[in-house]
Amino acid sequence: MSIELDQKDLIILERLNKNGRITYSKLGDELKLSVPTIKSRIEKLQKLGVFNYIGLQLNPHTMTSDRAAIINLKVDPEVKDQLFEFLSSSELVKVVYEVTDEYNVNIITQHCSLSESDQFFESLMKRQEVKHARISFIKSRIHINPHRIPKGTKLLNVRCEYCGKPIDSNFEIGRFDQVPHYFCCTSCLGNYKKWRESQERIQE
Repeated sequence: MSIELDQKDLIILERLNKNGRITYSKLGDELKLSVPTIKSRIEKLQKLGVFNYIGLQLNPHTMTSDRAAIINLKVDPEVKDQLFEFLSSSELVKVVYEVTDEYNVNIITQHCSLSESDQFFESLMKRQEVKHARISFIKSRIHINPHRIPKGTKLLNVRCEYCGKPIDSNFEIGRFDQVPHYFCCTSCLGNYKKWRESQERIQE
């Protein structure tokens, strides 16, 4: 199943992506929404699995002379899953892309020393899944824009906001503070409603 985010959710995500320390009140002023509504929307997005946490984005170029690398691999499609399992266990790997190119797997590493990069690259060259590889080092970051989240963005593999289980084609929607929340069943919807009511009594 998929859930389409509304325009206000998309704006919230864009602002948080640009500045994770933006206040609820500032978001509320921009979107003409109350602070509780902004908070409810952000909590909903987190429980749906849209993001894991809001935090600082460090700029390693200001702190270290180590460099990140871009590694392009030509991989045998029949055994690529074994390679992906290996890459997911490496602390040097920041992100892995599967692309439509002769070099069909791209890796961006964390900032590390040249010797660590060389050792990692050599370990890749020895793997049977890899037919060919090339590496280049990131010299400097010239410009970066926060990712724009387009209107009509849909979420896949959405989790229930109460129990965390994946939601299938049958799901329940509850509206709290004028915000839609998604649940896998009526039981979770009811339990979430009771939890919210208990939190409201505590705050009174």
